[in-house]
Amino acid sequence: MDEHQQLDDQSAPPLPEAPPPAPELAENNGDAQEAETKAWGVAVAGWLLPGLGHALQRMWGRAAVVFLTVGTLVVAGSLMRGNLFTAHGSDAFDALGYLADLGTGVFYFLARSLERHGADVSHAGGDYGTRFLATAGVLNLLAALHAFEAARGRKA
Repeated sequence: MDEHQQLDDQSAPPLPEAPPPAPELAENNGDAQEAETKAWGVAVAGWLLPGLGHALQRMWGRAAVVFLTVGTLVVAGSLMRGNLFTAHGSDAFDALGYLADLGTGVFYFLARSLERHGADVSHAGGDYGTRFLATAGVLNLLAALHAFEAARGRKA
């Protein structure tokens, strides 16, 4: 017997073709896409108004904690005359600060309206206020991410 013939005899038989998808799977795919769309809506709502993403899912405790925490940090940071970054920053730090501040959703515009005399980072209070404002934005973005994952069924 030839070496090549021996290898051909030992090769595996061809795999059968996969059956066509069942109609139930097509319906589940539509449901999955609807759930994914809902999850994105929950995330955007949670970003725009802190806690709303959790409230839409009837997670009342989390919604209240997120709203009160982000709101308190924004008001405290504003009263300390912390710096609110704008979209027209001069360097990467300004751009990151703007993204962090914008993470507070509508509270960013509230803080903008409270900022009548401008930032005062020459004092420690103003510097801490800047950190409070950025922390509020990052915290709200994390809460919106949690609401998104919970809407997808990956978190409790």
